[in-house]
Amino acid sequence: MRARSFAAALFAASMLAGCASTDPIETGGVPSASSVVRIETDTGLGSGVYIGGGVVITAAHVVATSSGTIKLRSDDGDVQQGEVLWINQQYDIAAVRPANSKRFAAASLSCRTPSVGEEITAKGNPFGLKFITMRGYVASKPSEYSPSWKSAFIVDVSMASGMSGGPAYDQYGKVVGINVGVVDPHGNERGSTSGFAFVVPSNAVCGLLGREGV
Repeated sequence: MRARSFAAALFAASMLAGCASTDPIETGGVPSASSVVRIETDTGLGSGVYIGGGVVITAAHVVATSSGTIKLRSDDGDVQQGEVLWINQQYDIAAVRPANSKRFAAASLSCRTPSVGEEITAKGNPFGLKFITMRGYVASKPSEYSPSWKSAFIVDVSMASGMSGGPAYDQYGKVVGINVGVVDPHGNERGSTSGFAFVVPSNAVCGLLGREGV
């Protein structure tokens, strides 16, 4: 992944995909899990969110470089395989189909754009840690940050490598965005953390779901 210039080269947006952890152990049963998913590939790890209908939404860069099996881990340790349905590089969004979606709870995907100053909660798997929650505020309206993201808004939330693809929730528990990157003043390409991050708004995700017919 390469650093991308932002605000007259003062900042760089660093992708949040992290290094892979040890190989997960397959488990059985039908556990009651949350909608947040840990995504493990042969090239790294990231996060995702199950939105129902047999679809996990994540960031495109989390799964785009994988050449092997994608594994989806729930917060109670259940692991299953996932199949990439489609990838959209312009928005940095991808959809993955779980082998058994009944093992996840479904999050409600809102198709609205959150307001500046609105409280937001981001979830994911930073630095290999599992299922971490961060809280903050929406800091900007959606804008295009080319060539990284056709539409994204900035949030005042601490995020780190491994949170890409995870959900951003509003105060009502609805998904209003997908975490995709951090604003990094040092231009670090991997392992970056920042108090400002990029989130693709869920209305863009809704549009992609309609376009892809999923």
